[in-house]
Amino acid sequence: MNTTSLNRNIFRFVIAWLLASIAAYFVVSFLSNVSSNFIFFSLTIPGLFMFVILIINNATSEKIDWLNFFVLTPALGLTVAALWLCSSFPTLFIHSALFMEDTSLPAFAGLAVVSDLLAAGLWSAWTRRGVTERLRAHRIVRFIADHQIGFILAGLFLLTYLALAETINFPGHRTLDQYYDLDISAWLARLTADSPADITDAIRAVHPAVMLFLRPLVGLASLLLNGDRMQATFLVHALTAAACVFLTWRIVLRISGNKSYATVFATLLGATASHLLLGSMLETYIYSAFALLLFIEVLQMQVVDETFGQTSAETKSRAEQARTVLAGILVFGITVTNIVQTGILYFFQSPRQIKRIVIYGILVVASVFLLNLLQVTVYPAADPLTPEQLLGEKNYNSGIESSWKLRGRTILTTRSIVMYAIVAPTPYILTEELGMTAPNFRTFEITVGEFHVAGYSGLADVTAKLWLLILAAALGFFAWRWLKESPRPLFTLGLLACVGFNFALHLVYGDDPMLYSPDWVYALVLFMAFTFAPLANRKWIQLALIGFLVLMIFVNVGLLAQIMSVSAPVYGR
Repeated sequence: MNTTSLNRNIFRFVIAWLLASIAAYFVVSFLSNVSSNFIFFSLTIPGLFMFVILIINNATSEKIDWLNFFVLTPALGLTVAALWLCSSFPTLFIHSALFMEDTSLPAFAGLAVVSDLLAAGLWSAWTRRGVTERLRAHRIVRFIADHQIGFILAGLFLLTYLALAETINFPGHRTLDQYYDLDISAWLARLTADSPADITDAIRAVHPAVMLFLRPLVGLASLLLNGDRMQATFLVHALTAAACVFLTWRIVLRISGNKSYATVFATLLGATASHLLLGSMLETYIYSAFALLLFIEVLQMQVVDETFGQTSAETKSRAEQARTVLAGILVFGITVTNIVQTGILYFFQSPRQIKRIVIYGILVVASVFLLNLLQVTVYPAADPLTPEQLLGEKNYNSGIESSWKLRGRTILTTRSIVMYAIVAPTPYILTEELGMTAPNFRTFEITVGEFHVAGYSGLADVTAKLWLLILAAALGFFAWRWLKESPRPLFTLGLLACVGFNFALHLVYGDDPMLYSPDWVYALVLFMAFTFAPLANRKWIQLALIGFLVLMIFVNVGLLAQIMSVSAPVYGR
């Protein structure tokens, strides 16, 4: 082995040790917060992480692309900022969930060193026996190695969302419709209840199978957390938001072939105002975003039978249809209106397969109706999926019966779709105006005969205008590609159509559009990523977007700081 290879291996070992130690610290802290097995966790988890990272490094090509790691810096900066910000509000932040006691740190460090040495010894023994070479060829190891940047990015966002979840969900307090119309305390109660009979808040028919999807996940997570359903709920929520980031990374990588480019756009999605809020505060819409991204992932997947090689055309078609239907069931079961988005995406992916799309729709609707019957049976508070219940949603219309309200709602919806969900505006913080003492965050305020919408100032104004320039450039470049390319970028147009659908829907439905923003942010970000994909290898594009990300993160963290500052006197422990 030459000196260069030796130095590279030593460097990778040091990086593996650092990553394993940092990840293990937070995992051990989180698990020890709900369990007394601190010594066991400290002796096993660091070594396990170390061993896995060594396996992945062994399966990775020797060439290190530093740009792939450099583009992780905005996400790393966001994570550090979120941890620092949450720690600055000790009466809100559940500090012990992520940070162990100072007195436990020496014991953890000592046990972690022992654990790492055991992992290194096992690795050395396996290497001598040739086991690591066989592992290197395993498809799961290859998948993780090929996607390690995406996993690191998702891990950073997981820590970010979890820290925020431990701070701005205010357990023990009633927080309904106070933060951009989110029902935080209601969903916390539904997901943490000991049994379905203990759930009293009605589960509306627009979420026909959501409890069947989410409660088992929380229950499974609670088994690992000594039965603590609240921490399990926070973990599942943060994991789902982080999974959105990973899916975006994978989807963009597939269409661009550039990992740095994929990292930039996955970071863009995860750091939007929409995902920072809805990925940490409890509601259902981050699950909608995950389901829609998974649906796109399924549409783009190539189905390969690992036993018999490439499948026949008929078998492959059936497998793809089955996966698409399952993904559609998840989308429709969480939020009924999003089946329209799956239809749009399916059509623009396969515009000539109308029969297949119709069959897909029938199977999804029929399956979710059956799941809803089960949900209503298991959960007495759940409403049935009937026309009467769905028509009852008219109670949530946006109230555009007069011309001035229609004009105001149009401006609000346009700004929400195009700007607010990406770069956080200055919120309206209403108290006496609503006859309440608790703070109510809004993107709009209605007074007598006037409709006011949120605006920007200072750095936020500069960042929002810069975002509009980037978006305008994307629209212009898409139009140019549409005229010049053959075949035309139909699926990209489908993503834009999904954004348009959400505009039409929320012009007439809902209160604060920020609540629903994950339903279109994914499409807006992917539209830009797909549009600029031919320029993915241009370093200046990536650097320019990284510069924007830094500004956007700074502004959006500012909103989080404002939420904590205003809420601490009311909801602090």
